[in-house]
Amino acid sequence: MKVETKNFRKAIGIAIICILLLGLYSATQSELLDVDEIEVLITGGNKISSNEVVVLSGISLSQSMISVDSDKAETLILTNPWVDEVEINKEWPNRISIWTSLRNAFAYASTLEGKFATIDADGIVLELSKLSSSDDFVTVIVEKLADPGSKIEGIDMLLRATRAVTPDLQQWIKIISPTASGVRAEMNGSVFVELGVSDDFTTAMSDLKAVLGQVELMCIQRIDVSVRENPIIERDNSKC
Repeated sequence: MKVETKNFRKAIGIAIICILLLGLYSATQSELLDVDEIEVLITGGNKISSNEVVVLSGISLSQSMISVDSDKAETLILTNPWVDEVEINKEWPNRISIWTSLRNAFAYASTLEGKFATIDADGIVLELSKLSSSDDFVTVIVEKLADPGSKIEGIDMLLRATRAVTPDLQQWIKIISPTASGVRAEMNGSVFVELGVSDDFTTAMSDLKAVLGQVELMCIQRIDVSVRENPIIERDNSKC
């Protein structure tokens, strides 16, 4: 009798487990737990659309909520070089929210061989392209470009100098390049500006702005603002 009772209880336990598993499986297949809405919020730019984010994520409408792998979807979205950060949340029972922060174009990077890329403020390559004559950004001369989504190494000082270029100076400064003595800026009219070495080029740019307010640029060949508040101007009278 005790053996029969024990076997009966065991059978009941197995039956309950099977019912629970069947219920769980049925729930995952139920339309009540399907993805009915995917909300995308993009901040920081408009280089990719909400639809592109959804496609990158691999998440689709009518997909089971339980089958959505948020970590995998975030990794897939981050394969786009313009994407800086992403966060995906499941909002039960049937909604997925995707927050995406985009990088902003900051400068152009060019090699001496003419290879060209758009980069962000950290030197991360956003896209490779042909050399552009656009005046939207300063061009930084680099030894070698990186793949899209990767950072160009060894250009931190060039980036610091580029960050110090104010909007009014940007109409004059077109190129930032490395030299043996630090950083050089090239302005319209092939006027070279020696910026030297610094952790902060703000003062150097202020000195340059002061010089430009006092001289005719067409008469200038070279400006040295590497010594703080003591700019040196080299004139070329043949150009005046």
